[in-house]
Amino acid sequence: MKKLVSASTVRECRDSGQTTIPAPQASTIVTPEARDLAAKWNIALDQGAAPAALTGEGTQDSTIQQIQQQVTAKLPTGSADNGLIEQLVRKALQDMQTTDPTGSCQRQVADNGVVLVRGDSVQMGRFDGAPGVNVGLTDVITGADDSRMSAGYMSWEKAFFPWTLTYDEIDVVLEGELHIRAGGKTYIGKPGDVFFIPSGASIEFGTPSSVRFVYVTYPADWTAE
Repeated sequence: MKKLVSASTVRECRDSGQTTIPAPQASTIVTPEARDLAAKWNIALDQGAAPAALTGEGTQDSTIQQIQQQVTAKLPTGSADNGLIEQLVRKALQDMQTTDPTGSCQRQVADNGVVLVRGDSVQMGRFDGAPGVNVGLTDVITGADDSRMSAGYMSWEKAFFPWTLTYDEIDVVLEGELHIRAGGKTYIGKPGDVFFIPSGASIEFGTPSSVRFVYVTYPADWTAE
């Protein structure tokens, strides 16, 4: 799941005297309020590429090299096909990774890119884009899957919060009621119902009871503005 930079993050940065917050676009969500406060207090949001140590790419390559060396050392001298060994090691590591990078759900990935996410395994993360509201959010399909769309789960109880979309979104209600206020009216979705929210819409998400739904966004980087 992506790291969230919220208003509280910016306040903590200001209070500690920091002038820059690392916020790589590929791995970070920056809330609109956080952007406004950062601009107000002259705090820079560094949205360059995340270093390998944060993305895990360098760590994975190092692990593959170590395993490859151990395998080669156990084979007769001159019999090792390094290219084949590396390919087999990478495939074995991929097969072992039945969860996404954050460990929030069980996944199966086919050789042709098909991804299966086990919905009953999803562990909800925390979305701080709604200050004062305990909203659970977990991305399960992202650009890291070579997808032009993203998908995930959201859930919360007895709360409403405003949001302006900079992307197209489809919401499929799984449990409870999803209330969306738009244009002075409230639209109520129940299990099995589908919402479409176009980019640029300013709405209010909410529920008077509880709600759990799947969201699909286009493009995949739904945090981009």
